[in-house]
Amino acid sequence: MKIARKYDTGVQFHQAYIDIILRVAGYRISDLYTSILAYSSYYGTLDKEIKAKLAAEHNTSVQVISNGITRLRKDNLLTKNTVNRKLALQKTNEISLTLVLGIVDKGQEKPAKQENQPSVL
Repeated sequence: MKIARKYDTGVQFHQAYIDIILRVAGYRISDLYTSILAYSSYYGTLDKEIKAKLAAEHNTSVQVISNGITRLRKDNLLTKNTVNRKLALQKTNEISLTLVLGIVDKGQEKPAKQENQPSVL
């Protein structure tokens, strides 16, 4: 199955990407926090103007944004004012994300390995 979605702005794309990666990793953070990470990823920093833009977009104060930045730094999702490199997009053109999900039933034994099948590490 292929699901495609187009985004109006680069920031929205970065936010969706970061949200997916964090959810798969088990993080549950607010839209405000993913927005902070997205702005950091897209613009490369979080200066005064970006903080003011975030505050206006989320109808909150710059102090709340600054507190969120501090929280994200404690969680190692931000390093100074830049997003953790593990969350940052390497390219911004024609990005696709492929997720492969599987279930491991711990109650059953593993099936015997068949010949002629590649092993997965």
